[in-house]
Amino acid sequence: MDALNYLRGRRLWHVPDFLVWGLADEALFYYLGVERVDSNDRVMFGMSGVGDSAQDVLFSDLVDFRGNNLPDTIASPRVLVRFRSEYSAYVIGEESGAGFRVARDPFAPGPVRVDLFVYEMDG
Repeated sequence: MDALNYLRGRRLWHVPDFLVWGLADEALFYYLGVERVDSNDRVMFGMSGVGDSAQDVLFSDLVDFRGNNLPDTIASPRVLVRFRSEYSAYVIGEESGAGFRVARDPFAPGPVRVDLFVYEMDG
């Protein structure tokens, strides 16, 4: 199977026993501001979350089941989460080439252990 994945140009990593501690934001607020400094005007736009914060994960910080670090960037990644208990965790938003955001079930008594499967979809 590894040879077939290599020939197809796609890669797969299994990251076992990953600890998810983040929680999803309760709400996201967008804001617009105007600033004048030394007669220079600037318009600023931003987003702020209210409530707990999701967990930001970089691919370069992950280690697969063989003990190898994942690459710094992955082309067109997809991350699947496999639960190891009755409490769930999930990916928030879209994965980027450098990482993704993940959050756990808010009803879990603490961090949740999961297995991650990271796929390179070959864009």
